[in-house]
Amino acid sequence: MGQHRPVSERIAEAQAHLASLMAKAAQSEIASSPEVQAIDDRIKEVQSSMLKYNRWYSEGEEKIANFLRRADEWKQRLAEATEKRNEAQTELDMLRTQRKQLVTKLANEVELTDSGH
Repeated sequence: MGQHRPVSERIAEAQAHLASLMAKAAQSEIASSPEVQAIDDRIKEVQSSMLKYNRWYSEGEEKIANFLRRADEWKQRLAEATEKRNEAQTELDMLRTQRKQLVTKLANEVELTDSGH
């Protein structure tokens, strides 16, 4: 038959278990305090904000460099657009003049052939 543990050992285990239960009860009571809950809620909010700030921090340099590249690209496009717009307007004016002259010429030829009949 197995030997039983001494009573003093069982009492020591029971006391350790009781101390653990009392600590858990105290933690539960403390955690249910409205002031502690308010602080815990604020901690969660700040931690959530930290996620965003950490992302901004890690991506910031790359985002700025990309933005500056795009800004340079648009500066070049603006310069090119100014030049090309003027060229296009000149060409449009010339084409419209040519069209008007051709329409006048064709209209005169149509009148000549109609009056000849």
